[in-house]
Amino acid sequence: MRNRLARLFFPDSDAPLWVKLLPYGFLVAIGLLIFAVTGAVWEYTNSSQFCGTVCHTMPPEYAAYQISPHARVNCVECHIGRGLIATQFTRKVSDISHVIKYVGAADYEVPIFVKHLRPASQICERCHSPEKFSDDSLREYRRYDAARNNELTITYLAFKTGGGTHREGRGKGIHWHIENRVEYIATDDPRLEQEIPWVRVTYADSGQVEEFVDIEADLPPDFVAQNQDRMRVVDCMTCHNRISHLFRNPSDAIDDAMARGLISPEIPYFKQNAVAVMERRYTSMDEARNAVLGLKNYYIVNWPDYYRMNAEKVDRAVENLVEIYQRMVFPTMQVSWDTHPNNLGHRDWPGCFRCHDGKHLNQKQESIRIECNLCHSIPIRNRPDGTIPALPVEESFEPESHIDTNWISRHRFEFDGTCDGCHDVSNPGGKDDSSFCANSACHATEWKYAGLDAPGVIALTNVLDDSLPRYPEAPLTWNDLVGPILQARCAACHGGTAGLSLESYEQMKAGGNLGPAIIPGNADESLLVQLQRRGHPNSLSPRELEWIVEWINAGAPEQ
Repeated sequence: MRNRLARLFFPDSDAPLWVKLLPYGFLVAIGLLIFAVTGAVWEYTNSSQFCGTVCHTMPPEYAAYQISPHARVNCVECHIGRGLIATQFTRKVSDISHVIKYVGAADYEVPIFVKHLRPASQICERCHSPEKFSDDSLREYRRYDAARNNELTITYLAFKTGGGTHREGRGKGIHWHIENRVEYIATDDPRLEQEIPWVRVTYADSGQVEEFVDIEADLPPDFVAQNQDRMRVVDCMTCHNRISHLFRNPSDAIDDAMARGLISPEIPYFKQNAVAVMERRYTSMDEARNAVLGLKNYYIVNWPDYYRMNAEKVDRAVENLVEIYQRMVFPTMQVSWDTHPNNLGHRDWPGCFRCHDGKHLNQKQESIRIECNLCHSIPIRNRPDGTIPALPVEESFEPESHIDTNWISRHRFEFDGTCDGCHDVSNPGGKDDSSFCANSACHATEWKYAGLDAPGVIALTNVLDDSLPRYPEAPLTWNDLVGPILQARCAACHGGTAGLSLESYEQMKAGGNLGPAIIPGNADESLLVQLQRRGHPNSLSPRELEWIVEWINAGAPEQ
């Protein structure tokens, strides 16, 4: 054998030319074969199928990835990034530690949190350009009320994606955060970054730098110096952190299925029953599947007539519900819709309200602006009569008061006669969508992350208008104190509403349809005080009400 190989690679000097070239051809063929096999192996190990089913065997992330907007983008594009093969190979080898932990079952993390994602500038911005201006986009959200037998509500929003450089005269909207340098420090688990007490902004047009600090965080003077290693710069992933691995909560998942016709909203109270089953915790997927399938028996027993007439519709809905559940809960990996935060939005997670909560103040006591229409239009819902409301698409005029950094917190205290110049102010603070000020998309939701009820925000926003500088030094009389308060707060509506006018002392004393507004000397029995304490739509501030109580108990003097 050795002699044959020697003759192959070292033929006689008088051998034909093709014999002399044969060993080189053999080496080239072997090299090409190795190159082809190595390339094929490299490509396969970079495929999403390999990442999700062979290497990592992590069904939660792979299942969510397959139904994401990035389902055609390979996992390695984000987790390893582009670059020279040597660079990519080094990054991939560094992840061998996960395999070792898994095989040895030593300190293997469940659920999984990514720790070394490539920077967004190297990933997202290869396809997207946040610095380029983007037009507003109209969105329609369909929600089905579980408690009201799947009653449909449609919310319309125009998202102000924005972006664009100041050279183009843009730099507004959601992508303002990319045009300007925004740095932050989170104090909770680095994998979550939900508690952000410190923010620094460097404005692109002026170079001005501002720091904003959560007034309730009580940070030490050297907080920034101590946390330099935790400082981050806002980029795409700061908000779009679940864009490729989204786990919907049961309510949103069922809304989506009903909107697309996979589940019929005509099935009596289906969403209410489905959410109740899906929100329970199960020890295994088989147990969960059996519980969801049990909904079929529920309708057979409790709605026999309906099921008999609509068996196919109910069975199809239950089968689709099983598939939905299997994409949102994974017991073995301890993953569900509430495991990983979703920073896009501000309803189920703090999201935008991590910073835009009204509590982050600069040295001038101005907050990071908390204003709904910075990023989207004021949400509008279909009206009670079924008509579709008009959604303004042009940029609306904002008076000076609206530009106040805490206007959303202040507006409930600043309601006056000037509002109806632009808005329908009937039923202010209501939830029936009968007017601009009765917007259920705003008032029917508890915005628990916005900080609207935080003591520090109330102290900043629940103050008297600057046009009334005499408070609280003014004498406790109608002319000096009470009259101007009621004129500013109440006269816009009570210039005759319910027969009551609060524009003059005599009219106030006369009362309205319900009787006298006040009883001098007895604040507790005065209707004005009673209605305010019960929760009037246009509530006085606590301090204002306290002054009026003192004034009534003092006999309600006019001057």
